[in-house]
Amino acid sequence: MLSMINFTGIKCPVCGKAFTDEDDIVVCPKCGAPYHRECYQEKGQCIFDDLHEKGREWAPPPPPKPPVTAEVKDRECPVCGGLSAHSSRFCDHCGAPLPGQNPFAPGPQVPFQGQGAGSRPPVQNPYQPGGTPQGRYYGQMPFMFDPMGGVSPADTLDMGVSYGDASKLVKQNTTYYMPTFRYIKQTGRNKFNFCAFLFSGAWMLYRKQYKYGIVVTALMFLLYLLYLAASVFVATPALLGLMQQAGIDVSAGLSTGLTNEQLLVISQLITEEPSLYLELCLPMMCLLLMLALMIFIGVRGNKMYMRHCIVTVRRVKSADLSIEPNMTLDQKGGVNTSVAVCMFVCYFLLVNVVPLLL
Repeated sequence: MLSMINFTGIKCPVCGKAFTDEDDIVVCPKCGAPYHRECYQEKGQCIFDDLHEKGREWAPPPPPKPPVTAEVKDRECPVCGGLSAHSSRFCDHCGAPLPGQNPFAPGPQVPFQGQGAGSRPPVQNPYQPGGTPQGRYYGQMPFMFDPMGGVSPADTLDMGVSYGDASKLVKQNTTYYMPTFRYIKQTGRNKFNFCAFLFSGAWMLYRKQYKYGIVVTALMFLLYLLYLAASVFVATPALLGLMQQAGIDVSAGLSTGLTNEQLLVISQLITEEPSLYLELCLPMMCLLLMLALMIFIGVRGNKMYMRHCIVTVRRVKSADLSIEPNMTLDQKGGVNTSVAVCMFVCYFLLVNVVPLLL
């Protein structure tokens, strides 16, 4: 096999000069290493004794790797503010299209699916005239991830505020909130937010809506305390009083349950004194008020958050022009994880510790 190798350009292991087509080249009969005839005669033998001992053949050195040049990163992303390489079409950090050129313009024709080594499918524009991303698969390559959820960053969300500006303030989970904001703007209807329903004030504080978050959290806290107080100091004494009036053993009734006859007697006593019914239902009324507030936040949460983003972006843009707006939005945007952890601890204490103190 070594006799078929073209040694042109390979350096002689003795003199270090590259072989040319005119050189008189000899090879070692044992390992096949090439030499200039003069160099081999000068040494009198092959210099690769280690290959002879191991019974291995000489192999030509690998071709030199091309030098790697670092490309200047001077293109700023309109969504996350990160810098990408000058030739990049998409942000290296969040994947959003970069301004200055059409990221989906057709480039040089590239062989596809076995038409050449290193072939790959062409990039397709996900933003069709309707503004809806049209993703599809090319062979084994999936469609590119879009952090804006199919919404163009340059589109206007409100006067003086683009979706790109709002996404800088939202940061986390823009793939949900950007299409949701567009849906609210186009239809005028709300879209239910399950996280806002489940966590209410804590969700608002987590999303840095501190004004509304403090009010809703305080209301939920107050309603829960009223529920505990009504259960311990109003409903329970009223129920025990009714059981005593009906001649029911309290300890036996609570452990074994009430019979139909006993429940009928208690119902007659409540009918005679309607205020007792209100006292018994007071804890349930507090829970229903809490549920109503949670449903309200779940229904209105996305719209309130959208208004919060619009007002914040306008306030930042109308502030001191010497300060970079993107930097200010980056500081004011995102989520407050420490508040979420604090609210979880407070909820644990409220549910498990406070009832023990009453």
